[in-house]
Amino acid sequence: MTSGLSFECFAPGAALRPYVQCYWRARGANVGGPASVEHLHPDGAAGLLFNFGAALERDGERVHGACWIDGPKRRTARLAVGGALDLLGVRFLPGMAFPFLGESLSALAGGELTPGGALRRLELEALHQRLQETPERMGRIALLEGYLLKRLQRHATPEGPALSASLAWLQRHRGQASIAALVAALPVGQRRLERLFQQHVGLSPKRYARLLRVAHCRELIKQGGAALPLTDTAFTAGYFDQAHFIHDFKAVTGLTPGGYREHVRRRGYGRA
Repeated sequence: MTSGLSFECFAPGAALRPYVQCYWRARGANVGGPASVEHLHPDGAAGLLFNFGAALERDGERVHGACWIDGPKRRTARLAVGGALDLLGVRFLPGMAFPFLGESLSALAGGELTPGGALRRLELEALHQRLQETPERMGRIALLEGYLLKRLQRHATPEGPALSASLAWLQRHRGQASIAALVAALPVGQRRLERLFQQHVGLSPKRYARLLRVAHCRELIKQGGAALPLTDTAFTAGYFDQAHFIHDFKAVTGLTPGGYREHVRRRGYGRA
């Protein structure tokens, strides 16, 4: 790939599908020249991250260590991709990491990676050692699967229908409807909704809705290319004020819509 990144996804087993988006593996390829940059866009989800290569460079800073909790991001992170990159990860579905982490997601949200040793009860450093001793990729995936199944059996805390229904409602509306409309549509009060989201998602319902809305805009830009005016993208995503569209898009991605479209063009409409 032009980015120098080799990326693979693996589906979880049936018992973990309500909680886990995927397991993934990312490795750098020696394509010559300086390291490229991969954009890691926020989707409201959290994950676990294990490093088997050189020190990471994320958002222009070196991140030393072997394993981390990757909390829900509020904005796009930028990962330097060089030939020594070798990562393995678990990506939870939005709102579904709490039973495995046992920690309010609001304490893990932002942009920084939380070192695995900070939550010692998770025993992530010991898991990293076991993964390192199992170089075959499907063996590593099996280890991750077994670890998560044990965590789920020991520490499962039902998130309740209110959270699931709220997440599904916002996803169905692609973040365009107001939180007041969500509260009116579902049997959940706004204060309880806020508490549920802080504990299980780590973001307020409004901030999560904005991530969904901007993600929809990104997809529209990738699908429409240069032929689709950005004013049409804004209108389709429910923005009636161009300034509001640009503000939200840049707040999440760090790029203007026009800058993102140029980035997609350079990447050949692949991952962006």
